[in-house]
Amino acid sequence: MSLDFLAGFTIFMLALIMVVSMVPGLLASLESSGIDYDAVAYRTGVILVEDPGWPVYPPWEMKTEAYKDEIERMGLAVSKETPNILLSTKVNAFFNDSFFTEDDYRGKAIFGDIPYSYNFSLRSGGEVKQVGDTPPSGYGYIRRVVKIKEPGVANISYNSSFNETTLGPSEPRMFTVQLNFSQLLDQNISPAYRIDPRIEPVNVTITEFDRYLNRTEPSVTNAKLKSVAFLKKDPTNPNSGFSNIPFLYATLDPDLYTLRIDGTDIQHSLRPDAAVESNISLVLKPAAISLFTLDQNSILDIRFTFDDGNPQRTFMNGTFLYDYNNVTRPDMKPAALEVAIW
Repeated sequence: MSLDFLAGFTIFMLALIMVVSMVPGLLASLESSGIDYDAVAYRTGVILVEDPGWPVYPPWEMKTEAYKDEIERMGLAVSKETPNILLSTKVNAFFNDSFFTEDDYRGKAIFGDIPYSYNFSLRSGGEVKQVGDTPPSGYGYIRRVVKIKEPGVANISYNSSFNETTLGPSEPRMFTVQLNFSQLLDQNISPAYRIDPRIEPVNVTITEFDRYLNRTEPSVTNAKLKSVAFLKKDPTNPNSGFSNIPFLYATLDPDLYTLRIDGTDIQHSLRPDAAVESNISLVLKPAAISLFTLDQNSILDIRFTFDDGNPQRTFMNGTFLYDYNNVTRPDMKPAALEVAIW
């Protein structure tokens, strides 16, 4: 009897195990087809405010139409170490729905197999940026309170130390803006407050230029900006000096830089050969920095050369350090990002 019982119990247990293993497959077709839109909205919100996107260097937001396929993820954060702090250049690119399509938003921000509908909005003060359709009833929703980081600006007003009057009357004047990457990319400075030319524009604005003009010549009202050049140096190599960076200086390319003179909307190349009366504005974008093959040890010089022959019309000459002491960094703006999915 004991052997019969043992044999029967064994057969029963084997049959039970087989039935239990088959039940999930039998019930698979009965699984609920409901979608938790709130969960999708939450996941999308996390991606946008806690991730910088990919690629990082050069940043995805600087990709042109020809290279848009290289964008894998659209995140708005300055870095992964700074959740809820967004970079303004990423924000402006993300809400450019004339550049990105619906499929781009679904594939690079929402990441779902289902073709979700969406509405993204960012409110900061009285300004609202928005992309997507009007949400119906019963949509998923998440709201994240964030701050927006704006790029710094080097406002270079009149400084007597740049008013060099001892140079020869025919010697060209060279004014240099110098970026030391080892100082700018100091890892002890939080990415939220770091000046990082790899992900945000380098803004240089020279004002009060008329105060540098050669007033010993009564007819002088301007000076000719001959060129703007880029030079780099690796300070870890003691035998290396500054070398010119090959660049399309004579080609206008607003995706890489903008150069404006005297407050006009006219854009100049980096060989403008144009008269300057009052101010110069140069914006060097991260896409250009990525072409210079700079690293954390590099020094970048932006050199403005003024040349009017003999006599020179300006005395502006010297070196301005683009660093944490001289660059104005705006306060971060509070904002609210809202994500709706349905």
